[in-house]
Amino acid sequence: MHQFLEQPSSFAFFARTHDLRGMSEGFRSVGFEDKALETLLVTGGLLLVCLALLLIGRYARRFERLKSYDSPPELFRELCRVHRLDWASRRLLKRLATEWELTSPALLFVEPERFNIARLPNDWQKHAQQLDRVRRRLFETA
Repeated sequence: MHQFLEQPSSFAFFARTHDLRGMSEGFRSVGFEDKALETLLVTGGLLLVCLALLLIGRYARRFERLKSYDSPPELFRELCRVHRLDWASRRLLKRLATEWELTSPALLFVEPERFNIARLPNDWQKHAQQLDRVRRRLFETA
């Protein structure tokens, strides 16, 4: 242990703490109060940029009339519009999809067998003509 104390370089590092303190003063922050205005301005600027991007995105989507087909209700509406189905036919398709317990009424546009009146309960007999008319409109080519 005596040898350890004789080496001047081993304790020289601990003895010169005032030099190290002077080196770290440049990294110390000043109080929050001093930077509050700058922080507020930067945060406000970022919020404005985000808001501007959001508004530009909404405007561009509306302007270009982009449709999202990830939405089953929107897909159903668009398919009904393309096939020129009236409101009563759309309502009938929604009821038919519910009867078959389909996840989306849009599936009826690719499953013609769902229109078979013989496979439906008796209370659907009164809708036989309308179902046949819709089925022909969707699946028969002119």
